[in-house]
Amino acid sequence: MSLMKRGKVTGVPTELWIDLYELTMAQAYFLHRPRQYASFELFIRSPRRPFYLACGIDEAVDYALNLRFSPQATGYLRSLKIFRKDFLEFLRSFRFRGSIYGVKEGEIVFANEPLVRIEANIIEAQLLESALLNIINLNTTLATKSLRVMLAAGGKPVYDFSLRRTQGLDASLAVARNSFLVGAKGTSNVLAGLLFHIPVVGTMAHSFVMSFKEELDSFRTFWEIFPKSTILLIDTYSVRKGIDNVIRLARFLQKRRGKILGVRIDSGDIRKEARDIRHRLDKAGLNNTIIVASGDLDEYKIKALLRTNAPIDAFGVGTKMGTSADAPFTDVVYKIVEVSLLRGNRLPLMKLSENKTILPGRKKISRKFSPQGYMQYDYLASIQEQVGGRILLRRLVREGKKVYTPQTLRALRKEVERKIRTLPANLKDLQEYPPYQVKISKGLKKLSRKIAQEINRQINKPSLLFFDIDTQYDFVSPRGKLYVPGAEKFKGKWGFLTHLAQKKKVPILASLDSHVQNDKEFRQFPPHCIRGSRGERKISSTLIKSYFILDSKPYSLSELLAVKERYDQIIIRKPTFSVFSNPNTALLLDMYMPEEIYLYGLAAEFCVKAALEGLLKRGERVWVVEDAVVAIEKQKAEFIFQQLKKKGVKFVTVSEVRDRLNKEYI
Repeated sequence: MSLMKRGKVTGVPTELWIDLYELTMAQAYFLHRPRQYASFELFIRSPRRPFYLACGIDEAVDYALNLRFSPQATGYLRSLKIFRKDFLEFLRSFRFRGSIYGVKEGEIVFANEPLVRIEANIIEAQLLESALLNIINLNTTLATKSLRVMLAAGGKPVYDFSLRRTQGLDASLAVARNSFLVGAKGTSNVLAGLLFHIPVVGTMAHSFVMSFKEELDSFRTFWEIFPKSTILLIDTYSVRKGIDNVIRLARFLQKRRGKILGVRIDSGDIRKEARDIRHRLDKAGLNNTIIVASGDLDEYKIKALLRTNAPIDAFGVGTKMGTSADAPFTDVVYKIVEVSLLRGNRLPLMKLSENKTILPGRKKISRKFSPQGYMQYDYLASIQEQVGGRILLRRLVREGKKVYTPQTLRALRKEVERKIRTLPANLKDLQEYPPYQVKISKGLKKLSRKIAQEINRQINKPSLLFFDIDTQYDFVSPRGKLYVPGAEKFKGKWGFLTHLAQKKKVPILASLDSHVQNDKEFRQFPPHCIRGSRGERKISSTLIKSYFILDSKPYSLSELLAVKERYDQIIIRKPTFSVFSNPNTALLLDMYMPEEIYLYGLAAEFCVKAALEGLLKRGERVWVVEDAVVAIEKQKAEFIFQQLKKKGVKFVTVSEVRDRLNKEYI
């Protein structure tokens, strides 16, 4: 039973079982990219075990599908004074409507394999992060530890005695449930017995023995109440004296046709004590009286005991199993691996942080088996690749609705038992082991190299921006309405710069002189660049496929950010000489934050001059590509440029721009 479900009963708003930064990021997404679609994968980053048993998958799905934000929750968030009213209203109607893929509950998995993949609106996917990590970390950690204990026990009964040492109610239930899943015979946790229909077991505590004047009286009293299930704790005072009293009681009970089921030792040299106890019980004819060992046991101690043939029949394991003492957490992480782009295209993502690199894109796991049915190796591949073997990830939720039926705990227990039989022998060994192979497909390796190269190129190159001024038909074509003589001779250089920027992934801003009929500018110049006319268009050599025309109406920050991310060329319509007459220009430059701007186009005395003055006023570092700028009157342009040089404008040639980008934009 999860915290979420208990919270609904007690009135606790467990929808706030979430890290604050999930909500602050969600608000930022809500304001600036509300329709962004993304894929996140949850996986184990660093292996601390030779294998893991993935658990908590079904609970994670239930959490996602039941996540709602109540008035109590949104009221508290409002009191923090960091969330907008419209975002809080959005939370009130929140539902998960995406898809969830996951391995089956109780699947054997390895590091770097996705256990869960969320494909959804980025807000929905982000809000699930903390809870999913918590649920799967807890259950996977405890299931894996419990399974190691079962393997060490070699088929001898193991019982969960961990309740008093686990970290809270959820953990105690998780240990009981997951230890039973992997083969435990029962639990001391009565609530777990109720909730999960697990056999409950128990013996007695030292306090019960100590509450009687005579140890033998405590034993007899307990047997009188529980004659069919009595297991007596014999190390309260002295194991030797305790076993004497057990034998005395057994001889007495023989007259009543009663018997003692077993004895338990909880301290001392268990191996030595067990041998002595077995010898004395057998000598007394109590061959069927079992010996249960408890007390600070884990897989290592159990394995050591059985290696020396300690005559122990069952184990009660508590603290070290219930807290997974040697590895109290599983390094599960939840990372974005893909985002959607315009027209349904997807962009694989990867993180390159030191020791925290992730593989890009949505992935699949394929498991290959030997002819004898043992696990041989796993294959991690991009989702588009065709691979054989058993595919482990399956769709669990489609469009916010569950599309599978979770198995009962007992059915899962049988399936886990079957899966354990497929484990190679070396993985069951607690000593040194050769790691299980998780092979990376050629396609995924190729994609990883490509994305890493692109990221490294992006983060290591200087932030440059090309600024193309008014390379339009009416100015460049001899048939244009306001033809600048000789402008057509520059088409090759402008086309080269455009191609260079596209090749090196340098963004291009381009101004577009755009007028309406009877524009006041036509008092000084002939009518030109009428909106919608051929003359307004940019010449084809200065256009790339991915461009967006930005009108003069004010755009919001989120709208401009979406345009910037989707298009490599933004064409800015302007009603006057200055590109800054479009109110969006300054905001665009604020978003790009270029270190240097390379400017070219026409005409030097008018629109180029106005753009340069506006950029200098902003404090931008500007380079004029002098052999790619057209002037109407050369002498006048040279005078203007001399004045601009004094203000900090620098000049380069097309070939110098090419050489720099070829050097720094590999």
